Amino acid sequence: MELPYREQACTFNHEGRDYTSGGALVTPERLIAYPGKDGVLNDWHGRQIGTYRVISTRRIHSWQGAHYYYMRARVGDAVYSLRGFGPGMIATGKRIKG
Repeated sequence: MELPYREQACTFNHEGRDYTSGGALVTPERLIAYPGKDGVLNDWHGRQIGTYRVISTRRIHSWQGAHYYYMRARVGDAVYSLRGFGPGMIATGKRIKG
């Protein structure tokens, strides 16, 4: 995968209405992606772009989920610190220097 990577064509139609996602984004500084099952990091279409592991979780009370996840992701040679609501949900983060 070449950087920067910006996912395209993230629109779907449901009951006559179009919905658009921003999709995945990978730059040397930032990452927006979708954690999947078994440590696979995906783009919005479900294609693998890297891997991740859960560092810790904490219980929360939110309409978005019951747990908030802190993760480390690897895309190519870059390592990112990610936060989000876990598998199947969007996660965002910054690159770890070093």
